[in-house]
Amino acid sequence: MAKNNARYPRETSNFSGQHLLINKFLINELVNLARINRGDTVIDIGAGTGAITIPVAEKAGTVIAIENDPASIQKLKSKINGEYNVKIKQVDVLRYKLPESPFSVVANIPFSITTPIFEKFLGNPSLLQRAVFIIEKGAAKRFTSVPITNPLILSWRMWYDIRLVRTVAASNFSPPPSVDSAVVTVIRKENALVPLNLRGKFAAFASQGLRYPHLPFYEAMGKVFTPPQIARLVRELRVDRNQPICSLNEQQWGMLFTAMTRHVEPYRWPKLLKKRKR
Repeated sequence: MAKNNARYPRETSNFSGQHLLINKFLINELVNLARINRGDTVIDIGAGTGAITIPVAEKAGTVIAIENDPASIQKLKSKINGEYNVKIKQVDVLRYKLPESPFSVVANIPFSITTPIFEKFLGNPSLLQRAVFIIEKGAAKRFTSVPITNPLILSWRMWYDIRLVRTVAASNFSPPPSVDSAVVTVIRKENALVPLNLRGKFAAFASQGLRYPHLPFYEAMGKVFTPPQIARLVRELRVDRNQPICSLNEQQWGMLFTAMTRHVEPYRWPKLLKKRKR
């Protein structure tokens, strides 16, 4: 499993080692949730010895099994023995180049790098169509929470619907982790709330808007919109000017961003801060 990435907040999970999924009924549930067909390319992240890879391969056109552990790869190779439509990639998933054609994901991912994995697959303009993940329960709650207080999570949810399906007990793994897990589905929105080519500008907008998530709407947006514009937005979004900015839903954020791009001079648009080189 890959190490945590310093660009992201440290994951709080105690699930840092290799915990293999052993419940076949749960594995079948993941595959069914993914709605795989013979035309699909599916990625299995942290494939291990193939507990998910092989059942997915029985339904998909191609499975890309990403695994960084040589011993697990040898066991997986002995299981598939050239009989399955599986491409094995021995690589750190955070360094893996995503496919240039549409793909899905079914995976029990390394919990210690959950946020970097989500940012790689959801945060970039990739061609991910649908995913079913097992992740740490705490992360699942954060990614699906209301209100939205994290700009990174808000950005993902402008292009994807993220749903917590159910909790998964530790007994479904070997060895069992010290925390519960959850099944999470990720489905690409048919109509994105923000155009992909404006992703960077929205990220800057969300970062400024949610810098202090509990600020009143009018105060959080005061550096972007003029007072008359804010008064109009209050009416159009049907919000109270004093309600916390974090209480806005995804659709309201999309409307707010669109209003900025149409009616605000670009010099007032928020800009992402450049990261200092270490």
